[in-house]
Amino acid sequence: MVTDQLSRAVPYEVRDFADRSVEQAKKAFDGFIGVVNAAIDDESPRPAESPASAANLSRLAVGFAERNVQGAFELAHNMLHATDLTQMLELQRVFLETQMKALKSQMRSLERASAAGSPPAGVTHKAR
Repeated sequence: MVTDQLSRAVPYEVRDFADRSVEQAKKAFDGFIGVVNAAIDDESPRPAESPASAANLSRLAVGFAERNVQGAFELAHNMLHATDLTQMLELQRVFLETQMKALKSQMRSLERASAAGSPPAGVTHKAR
Protein backbone atom coordinates (compact mmCIF):
# COMPACT_ATOMS: atom_id res chain seq x y z
CA MET A 1 0.00 0.00 0.00
CA VAL A 2 1.34 3.45 -0.94
CA THR A 3 0.44 4.99 2.44
CA ASP A 4 2.42 2.35 4.32
CA GLN A 5 5.38 2.83 2.00
CA LEU A 6 5.29 6.61 2.49
CA SER A 7 5.04 6.27 6.28
CA ARG A 8 8.00 3.91 6.37
CA ALA A 9 10.02 5.99 3.94
CA VAL A 10 9.42 9.25 5.83
CA PRO A 11 9.31 8.71 9.59
CA TYR A 12 7.51 11.16 11.87
CA GLU A 13 10.79 12.60 13.17
CA VAL A 14 11.90 13.54 9.66
CA ARG A 15 8.53 15.14 8.87
CA ASP A 16 8.58 17.03 12.17
CA PHE A 17 12.12 18.31 11.56
CA ALA A 18 11.20 19.36 8.02
CA ASP A 19 8.04 21.10 9.26
CA ARG A 20 10.03 23.08 11.84
CA SER A 21 12.59 23.97 9.17
CA VAL A 22 9.86 25.26 6.84
CA GLU A 23 8.45 27.37 9.70
CA GLN A 24 11.91 28.79 10.42
CA ALA A 25 12.43 29.63 6.75
CA LYS A 26 8.99 31.26 6.65
CA LYS A 27 9.80 33.45 9.66
CA ALA A 28 13.14 34.43 8.13
CA PHE A 29 11.46 35.32 4.84
CA ASP A 30 8.78 37.35 6.65
CA GLY A 31 11.56 39.30 8.38
CA PHE A 32 13.33 39.86 5.08
CA ILE A 33 10.14 41.14 3.43
CA GLY A 34 9.60 43.48 6.38
CA VAL A 35 13.06 44.97 5.86
CA VAL A 36 12.49 45.32 2.10
CA ASN A 37 9.16 47.08 2.66
CA ALA A 38 10.74 49.41 5.22
CA ALA A 39 13.50 50.27 2.75
CA ILE A 40 10.94 51.09 0.06
CA ASP A 41 8.97 53.26 2.51
CA ASP A 42 12.15 55.07 3.62
CA GLU A 43 13.08 55.91 0.04
CA SER A 44 9.80 57.47 -1.04
CA PRO A 45 6.99 59.08 0.94
CA ARG A 46 3.54 57.96 -0.23
CA PRO A 47 1.40 61.14 -0.38
CA ALA A 48 2.99 62.78 -3.44
CA GLU A 49 3.52 59.60 -5.45
CA SER A 50 1.88 58.88 -8.76
CA PRO A 51 0.26 55.44 -9.14
CA ALA A 52 3.18 54.34 -11.33
CA SER A 53 5.99 55.64 -9.12
CA ALA A 54 8.97 53.38 -8.68
CA ALA A 55 8.12 52.95 -5.00
CA ASN A 56 4.51 51.95 -5.71
CA LEU A 57 5.58 49.52 -8.43
CA SER A 58 8.17 48.11 -6.03
CA ARG A 59 5.55 47.68 -3.31
CA LEU A 60 3.27 45.91 -5.77
CA ALA A 61 6.04 43.59 -7.00
CA VAL A 62 7.23 42.80 -3.48
CA GLY A 63 3.65 42.04 -2.42
CA PHE A 64 3.30 39.63 -5.33
CA ALA A 65 6.62 37.97 -4.48
CA GLU A 66 5.54 37.65 -0.86
CA ARG A 67 2.25 35.97 -1.81
CA ASN A 68 4.02 33.62 -4.23
CA VAL A 69 6.57 32.53 -1.65
CA GLN A 70 3.87 32.15 1.02
CA GLY A 71 2.04 29.84 -1.37
CA ALA A 72 5.20 27.77 -1.75
CA PHE A 73 5.56 27.56 2.04
CA GLU A 74 1.94 26.43 2.29
CA LEU A 75 2.59 23.77 -0.35
CA ALA A 76 5.65 22.54 1.55
CA HIS A 77 3.66 22.37 4.80
CA ASN A 78 0.78 20.51 3.14
CA MET A 79 3.10 18.05 1.41
CA LEU A 80 4.77 17.25 4.72
CA HIS A 81 1.36 16.21 6.05
CA ALA A 82 0.23 14.33 2.95
CA THR A 83 -0.82 10.78 3.65
CA ASP A 84 0.21 9.27 0.33
CA LEU A 85 1.92 9.97 -2.97
CA THR A 86 -1.37 10.54 -4.77
CA GLN A 87 -2.23 13.34 -2.35
CA MET A 88 1.25 14.84 -2.81
CA LEU A 89 0.81 14.87 -6.58
CA GLU A 90 -2.63 16.46 -6.26
CA LEU A 91 -1.24 19.15 -3.96
CA GLN A 92 1.46 19.91 -6.54
CA ARG A 93 -1.07 20.02 -9.38
CA VAL A 94 -3.36 22.42 -7.52
CA PHE A 95 -0.41 24.59 -6.51
CA LEU A 96 0.86 24.88 -10.08
CA GLU A 97 -2.61 25.63 -11.43
CA THR A 98 -3.19 28.30 -8.80
CA GLN A 99 0.28 29.75 -9.28
CA MET A 100 -0.15 30.08 -13.05
CA LYS A 101 -3.44 31.97 -12.57
CA ALA A 102 -1.83 34.21 -9.96
CA LEU A 103 1.17 34.97 -12.17
CA LYS A 104 -1.06 35.95 -15.08
CA SER A 105 -3.10 38.23 -12.82
CA GLN A 106 0.04 39.74 -11.29
CA MET A 107 1.49 40.46 -14.72
CA ARG A 108 -1.71 42.25 -15.77
CA SER A 109 -1.68 44.28 -12.55
CA LEU A 110 1.94 45.32 -13.05
CA GLU A 111 1.22 46.27 -16.66
CA ARG A 112 -1.76 48.40 -15.61
CA ALA A 113 0.15 50.04 -12.78
CA SER A 114 3.15 50.90 -14.93
CA ALA A 115 0.93 52.16 -17.76
CA ALA A 116 -0.96 54.44 -15.35
CA GLY A 117 2.06 56.75 -15.21
CA SER A 118 3.00 56.45 -18.87
CA PRO A 119 1.92 58.91 -21.54
CA PRO A 120 -0.66 57.64 -24.04
CA ALA A 121 0.71 55.75 -27.03
CA GLY A 122 2.28 58.08 -29.57
CA VAL A 123 2.76 60.94 -27.11
CA THR A 124 6.30 61.99 -26.33
CA HIS A 125 7.60 64.40 -23.74
CA LYS A 126 9.56 67.32 -25.15
CA ALA A 127 12.58 68.63 -23.32
CA ARG A 128 12.16 72.22 -22.11
